[in-house]
Amino acid sequence: MKYLLDTNAVIALLNRQPQFIEKLTQYKPADFVLSSIVLFELCFGAEKSQRKAENLAKLDKLPFEIVPFTAQDARIAGKIRAELALQGQPIGAYDVQIAAQAISRHLTLITHNIKEFKRVDSLNYEDWL
Repeated sequence: MKYLLDTNAVIALLNRQPQFIEKLTQYKPADFVLSSIVLFELCFGAEKSQRKAENLAKLDKLPFEIVPFTAQDARIAGKIRAELALQGQPIGAYDVQIAAQAISRHLTLITHNIKEFKRVDSLNYEDWL
């Protein structure tokens, strides 16, 4: 099984959060991928941080494959966003895109943001934090 790491999961890794690291070390780096959307969020955070160069360097060292946002992902994201809007249960645009990437690739999303992602039908997710 492969996993897609959400932004808060990568931050837990970068901050060496013990519970998360313990779980992560049960797997190989090849078991995980990073969304290009997650990378964007992380780069944005690094760019506005006081330790910009250090934080960007940490991101460059992440050993995970980056998966691009594709046309298939866009179609799935559009469907998810429309369904949630009709239900009056919207989630953030970036979260919709990340969920779509996980669904289209049959990946389990590793996230601490259960409040948002539990609204997305057919999304497999786990909270390791």
